[in-house]
Amino acid sequence: MARLTRARAGRVLRAVAVAPPGHSQGGQGAINARVDPRVDITIPIQPGPLASSSSLHGPTLFLAGQHDDIVPPALVEHFYEAADHVVAIYGELAGANHFTPTGDGGGFRGPMTAWLRFHLMGVENARGEFFGQACGVCTSDAWSQVERNSYALQLPGPGGL
Repeated sequence: MARLTRARAGRVLRAVAVAPPGHSQGGQGAINARVDPRVDITIPIQPGPLASSSSLHGPTLFLAGQHDDIVPPALVEHFYEAADHVVAIYGELAGANHFTPTGDGGGFRGPMTAWLRFHLMGVENARGEFFGQACGVCTSDAWSQVERNSYALQLPGPGGL
């Protein structure tokens, strides 16, 4: 971000909200970027092992692939479980392998977009994908496993439900 600020010298760049998503090694980088206080939320997608959830300080959506044999779902779930101090959600996409998100995001694209739209843009209808009794990812057959920690469970869905 410092380089971007320097590159834009003379122009105004106001980062209102920052959200680093990343896949594989980029996913571990997204988690590690959270040490920067300017980072608000993150989406680690099948993150590599060289990261620590202890640095997280905002809502985090952890995404895994059910059939990922490069970054097994158990590793991603471990990161989720260690994020017990922030709003955290774990989603395991049914049938997905490590390369499912490459290109167009695959089945991860919709939830990633909803997470960003809700947290960065305040789009309330995106809230229902993750929060409330009948959240979208919770009830969708596209996900083989979804977990929401105690902080996530406290947030209401659309209309306060």
